[in-house]
Amino acid sequence: MEKEGGKVKKIWMMTAALGLGIWLTGCSPAFVPVEDPSEPQTEERNSPETEKEDQRENLAFQPLSEEERRWIVTELESFDGDHKFSDMDPEKAASCGGEIRDAYDFVGRETEKGGGDVLGFRKGKEDPLKDLSIYSIDDVIEAEKWNEDESIFEKVYTFENVYEMYYTEAKDVLFFVPSGIEGPEELRKAFTYSLCDGVEGVRYLEEYIPLTEDQEKEITGSNEIIDPVMYGIDGITYAASQEIYESENPDPDEITVPALKIAEEKCEVQTVGTEDMKEITSAELEVVPISKEPEKNTDLARQDSADSEVVGISEMLQDPELLKRLEEILAGASFDEAKECPYNGILTLTKADGTQVVVRLASDGCDSMVYGSYSFYQAAGGEVAGIWDMFPEVKAEIVK
Repeated sequence: MEKEGGKVKKIWMMTAALGLGIWLTGCSPAFVPVEDPSEPQTEERNSPETEKEDQRENLAFQPLSEEERRWIVTELESFDGDHKFSDMDPEKAASCGGEIRDAYDFVGRETEKGGGDVLGFRKGKEDPLKDLSIYSIDDVIEAEKWNEDESIFEKVYTFENVYEMYYTEAKDVLFFVPSGIEGPEELRKAFTYSLCDGVEGVRYLEEYIPLTEDQEKEITGSNEIIDPVMYGIDGITYAASQEIYESENPDPDEITVPALKIAEEKCEVQTVGTEDMKEITSAELEVVPISKEPEKNTDLARQDSADSEVVGISEMLQDPELLKRLEEILAGASFDEAKECPYNGILTLTKADGTQVVVRLASDGCDSMVYGSYSFYQAAGGEVAGIWDMFPEVKAEIVK
């Protein structure tokens, strides 16, 4: 779980590959100073095949409707719960577009505290920024292109009233921070993840929890630090908002009890340890898809054990003696580091009080397990294979 700019984010370590390593890949910033545009930051010239593809994309271009644009604005602002936004003067918003203002519709929003942003939505098929490189040079953002002999960049457009600029890869949606306005960090991040990083970016955004200023102060003000080996670096991360960072500069690796509670309540993060492995009344093992195949020549599974043919099978265990042995194995495991194992066995344990905890098992003979959402444990040699033996129907299917 990561908290960026007043938000907390949880990282599910329970995906098939265990972990979402998502970063900014599709959006481009235009606010990093570039002293020499002829350096390798330049864009490659389009090949004939790329030009044909671009032509097809242009033919398929459909501008966003007014309803769709407003929906984007509303969604972005939902990540900044500490401010109230109102419409910016239309002329002020359009001035961000400079010489290309006629090619875009601009929606400006500003807060009562001097913050704000402007979104530009391309209106037609013609793209005035196509094949241009955008740089910030001496605090002025310019769109440039190579000259005929490709010796230097030539300026095409200047965005004089803009402090920061981001854009989608197709440059059909632009994000501006006008000069003299405080940049909304949360909105900028929401824009890059949601509109530039595709499905993975959206998934990444969905893992954020908007925090109020009071919640953030409660998190940083607590002295109850959670052991990072179990709950911190791999499972929950916290990055303070600008205000908190400047005043307190909290340690991002220190996860406090209030942050953990918010993750459990809002993100369904499940924190499970060996102390939870008791009074188990039933256990169900299910095989789910994994993103990488198990290793060859394992004790438990063939290389193709994760094929779709065996996905979705499950088996229930209610034998008291076997459940007791299961408790002993799980309670006796020790903390461990993440392993490259196919954790495609979902073991759901129901306890006497009706609560359920989840443990992920590897189907390749690996003795590493995942308790709850992200805590890694190591069992004694061969004991995980012993757990699979308790579910003979499932095991028989995956070793066929």
